[in-house]
Amino acid sequence: MNLTDSYCSMLTPVSLVHFYSLNMSFITPHTGYLPLTMKKPVFSTALCIQLLLFVAVGSLLTACDGNTELMKHTLDGDPSAVQTDLANGAPVDARNNFGWTALMHAARQDQTATMAVLIDAGADINAQDDDGWTPLMRATTKGNVAAVQLLLQRKADTELADKNNWTPLLWASNRGYGDILELLIANGANVNAKGKNGRTALYLARNEKHNHILDVLQKAGAK
Repeated sequence: MNLTDSYCSMLTPVSLVHFYSLNMSFITPHTGYLPLTMKKPVFSTALCIQLLLFVAVGSLLTACDGNTELMKHTLDGDPSAVQTDLANGAPVDARNNFGWTALMHAARQDQTATMAVLIDAGADINAQDDDGWTPLMRATTKGNVAAVQLLLQRKADTELADKNNWTPLLWASNRGYGDILELLIANGANVNAKGKNGRTALYLARNEKHNHILDVLQKAGAK
């Protein structure tokens, strides 16, 4: 086990909450003043140590996500580096500590060029992470129309659901993304799918006051 791994194992939710609560009760961002008194600066050795720890914890948390080099280059938006990684044998469907693949990262960031490289290399277009989310869901919830179009062109499954039984269409309705909703419907998405709580796309659109998509749903047979 390396140093990063040993620190990662100690970063429990309780310890992190305790750490951040200590920092937030002492440091006010950008000012360096005590938040309760706001009378005098506290740029002391203790403050400097806390700031260094704050940065260090952020770095450790990043290391703890388990992202591969392929994922890091995907997040950098560098298709050429991604191609090089794949040519050197990087597993295209490797998972990080949350079950994400490189394609999920690319879809979330609307990086269609990188997505095409990954899919052409055999990436599982319907892979699901630890919460059941697919690349199509990642693209949908961020409103990434181009990424959704590409995934649907490559035959992504519109009916796969997350742990709450929400499909991409339910997410699009909840967020009010009309363009994506129409794409999903045109590709056969079930407009009457129900989440675990029994809520439909039409209910979600009305509840969130997305009146601009109600007509789209109703014309498609939503109830």
